[in-house]
Amino acid sequence: MEALVLDLGLARVAALRLFHERWPAGPRGPLVPLRHTTRYPRPELPGDDWVRIRPTLSGVCGTDLAVIRGRESPFLSPFASFPCVPGHEVVGRVAETGARAREWVGRRVVVDPVLGCRARGLDPCPSCSGGLPSRCGLSDQGRFSPGLLIGFCRDLPGGWAEEMVAHRSQLHAVPEGVADRAAVLVEPLAVGWHAVLRDPPRPGERVVVVGAGTIGLAVVHALRHLASGVDVTLVARYPFQAAWGERMGVRSVVGDVRGAAVSVAGARRLRPIFGPDVLSGGFDRAYDCVGSPRTLRGAVGSLVPGGTLVLVGGAAEATIDWTPVWAREIAVLGSYAYGWEPAAGAHTFELVLEALARDGADVAEWVTHAFALGEWRRALEALTSRRRAGRPTVKVAFRLG
Repeated sequence: MEALVLDLGLARVAALRLFHERWPAGPRGPLVPLRHTTRYPRPELPGDDWVRIRPTLSGVCGTDLAVIRGRESPFLSPFASFPCVPGHEVVGRVAETGARAREWVGRRVVVDPVLGCRARGLDPCPSCSGGLPSRCGLSDQGRFSPGLLIGFCRDLPGGWAEEMVAHRSQLHAVPEGVADRAAVLVEPLAVGWHAVLRDPPRPGERVVVVGAGTIGLAVVHALRHLASGVDVTLVARYPFQAAWGERMGVRSVVGDVRGAAVSVAGARRLRPIFGPDVLSGGFDRAYDCVGSPRTLRGAVGSLVPGGTLVLVGGAAEATIDWTPVWAREIAVLGSYAYGWEPAAGAHTFELVLEALARDGADVAEWVTHAFALGEWRRALEALTSRRRAGRPTVKVAFRLG
């Protein structure tokens, strides 16, 4: 079958990190570890409670791009296996089922890609028993090779292929009125919704969302649905991103979070003995949806005493001054993936699908580019040159079927 294969061993990662300035791992770079094939083996159903899915759209995530470019932290490397077929943002139709999953045949679904104990054939650990397999510590054990998600496990091809398989527990039915271009965004939307549901802001809080890519917009989407009475500011890098935030009904600022803390939240600039200005005052809560050293420094420094920093973007190896965290008693909260949401009594995917069924047309427009698998270089170019892709890029997806 047709697929895109990611082969990322130690030597390739070392070369990507060592020579990234001279030979960038962009779409045309000589070190890019992705290849297109029409001869990838068709996956077999691993058991009678598994289904075969033919994807129709599969998104390209910022994490996918970071892995392809060798920019990921080694911390999670024991929980991935290569070569693999990426793709964990998937909408498709069930083409075949095992005997214990017959009710799914022919249905349009989105896939929770997390590979917890149930999918791995293990007795559930405490995290999986509690409905949060994203916290499972056994993602290197069980019947399959290591992999936190479908798409990072060599035994289970992801959505960048004509076919994939998933456990019945990973399936969520797509309502009839939700278009594929909205449904393919359920996974990244669920990331944003989970980040908000982990510790919902209180009415009256001044909240800033740092980063206006797909995850930043997903957090804004969640705040609009889950946090009434909260003042939301979106900090964007580009004007076209700010325009998306304004369409969603929030205040958008092009620039950096420290500038937004002054102009929007009334923070005062104070001069230290050396170094950048120190801010007094600012936002009550910041969602960092980028995870770079620059955005982390800005977010930490823009919070009021007792404020909360939520790490949603893939923050990795970053050096920042942590003094504001202890000196101002700032809470730092990590947020990863999705799962059972106790406050809402439902899985994050189901909450998002219900919202999209009510009004998903605007969200569908986030998919600004869709490419065939054979056009993967163009897909990566659209992501790495967001302003030069003809139409400004929000979400890129592969079109299958």
